[in-house]
Amino acid sequence: EPAARPLAPMSAANEPAELPVALAAAVEAMEAPVLAPTVVPTPAPALNLVPRDDEELRQLRHEVAGMRQVIEREMTRFTDERLRGSAVRAAALDLMDEYGFDAGISRDVALQIPLDTEAHRGRGLMLGLLSRKLPIAPIDPLEAGGVIALVGPTGAGKTTTIAKLASRFAEAHAARDVALVTTDTGRIGAREQLYGFGRQLGIAVHEANSGSDLTQLLERLKDYKLVLIDTAGLGPRDRALAAQLQWLRAASQIRTLLVLPANTSFGDMDEVVRRFSAANPQGVVLSKLDETGRFGTALSVAVDHRLPITWVTDGQDVPEDLHRATAANLVLRLEDLRRAADMPCNPELNHAVA
Repeated sequence: EPAARPLAPMSAANEPAELPVALAAAVEAMEAPVLAPTVVPTPAPALNLVPRDDEELRQLRHEVAGMRQVIEREMTRFTDERLRGSAVRAAALDLMDEYGFDAGISRDVALQIPLDTEAHRGRGLMLGLLSRKLPIAPIDPLEAGGVIALVGPTGAGKTTTIAKLASRFAEAHAARDVALVTTDTGRIGAREQLYGFGRQLGIAVHEANSGSDLTQLLERLKDYKLVLIDTAGLGPRDRALAAQLQWLRAASQIRTLLVLPANTSFGDMDEVVRRFSAANPQGVVLSKLDETGRFGTALSVAVDHRLPITWVTDGQDVPEDLHRATAANLVLRLEDLRRAADMPCNPELNHAVA
């Protein structure tokens, strides 16, 4: 057999060596996913949610506040209607209103009274629930001693209260252990009243005319077990109030108590607490209980501002008309004070009883 002839080389147009590579490339191209053409979306016009000026912003806030008030008012009305659907709860609401309690506190207490509570047990349960809400100072500040300043508005009874506290402390210890300080040097009558109490009790009285005087004086009195400071009676909007409170803040060792007259309206007491908050009072003394029949108003302010109640005063006698505050005694006095306010004034009967 003749020898096989070698195959003639293919032309450059038909190169066998590059065929597998071309096929592979074609297969890969067929198997590759077909990508959609990239489309760049046209950005939507931005929404301008920000008011164009301050006036529009104020208007928006005003509308939102109005809507909130409408919703709160409707919720309150709905809650009141639901509460008054129960006879025992309705009776509790009426009684707390007579005592002078804030409407919010009254609703909270009424909601906790079970619907199946018997009518004759409603008042006792209501008083128990009220007593749990009262912030009572756990420790008598007199027991700790130190430096205590009484602050409060004009006519709150600070000077008389200081005399009662000093007398009570002197009975338990000695008059030489107590010192009295007045910063109310501008009014002669107020200063003389404290001096009169000091002479009566055998307790020394000192004066401080400025913050530096007060700091130096307290340094000299540091050996006394108790120092009571009688501050000037200033209205909550008096410009001199800020300066006086600054004196107290400058002396870090001073503990402050707010004297709040219970015979004042809720709004006025609330303003007093807010204005005197710069003194950072550690508690409150509720004074003039004998001059109000709606003691619940003062208790509501103490609850709202979470001010621990330390003492209450109910007259001018020193020190008999000063009482340590307890939750049970405070709620039990609600009815007594209301009835006393409703009693007709009969001078002949009062004279006969006396």
